[in-house]
Amino acid sequence: MEDHYVPVMLNCSGRRCLIIGGGKVAERKIQGLIGSGALLTIISPEVTESLLHMVRRGEADWLPKPYLQGDLEGAFLVYAATNIAEVNEQVIADAQQSGILVNSVDSPRIGHFITPSTIRRGKLTIAVSASGASPGLVRRIVQQMSVDYGDEYSVYLDFLQQFREVILLEVNDKRIRKQLFDRVLELDTLIQIREGQFHPWSQEEMLLWIAANQEE
Repeated sequence: MEDHYVPVMLNCSGRRCLIIGGGKVAERKIQGLIGSGALLTIISPEVTESLLHMVRRGEADWLPKPYLQGDLEGAFLVYAATNIAEVNEQVIADAQQSGILVNSVDSPRIGHFITPSTIRRGKLTIAVSASGASPGLVRRIVQQMSVDYGDEYSVYLDFLQQFREVILLEVNDKRIRKQLFDRVLELDTLIQIREGQFHPWSQEEMLLWIAANQEE
């Protein structure tokens, strides 16, 4: 039986994440980390114009130099993304020796993880991977899901989170909580958002709804 990848969602906030390399591949890798709260550092003698803009915006630091052993000290995660196989191999070996999560652009199976294609809609993240079997199929799936899960889900997730927080604060009974969580999902909120008819609920409105639905 072939081994499979285990999907996880990493908390990179406040953690040092390194991208070794400054080309187009490094661009794609760092894009997935932007907005995660990670402390991003690019190590490469040169970087693309796009990466340079990220550095100027303060989204990442850049060390304009070749990779050297010892550069991974204190790192939580690292991408080996240069166009030189020998350098990538050294990065992978150093990371594995130090117990640091590493992704190899040359040989994904050698590293600890691969990066799936993702769709982000505010708090909603949908990840798609075919374990390297067919990037073309993954692109098609992502394109379709991008249509099915539009920007309205960003607003919807904010609404659901706010409602959840109020329910958790006001209701102690776990059984009733679950009942209320399920009933919130039955509201036509998503349709209202899509049709431009949604108006954010106040906490008072949420409390009234909770009281009414507990009584039933």
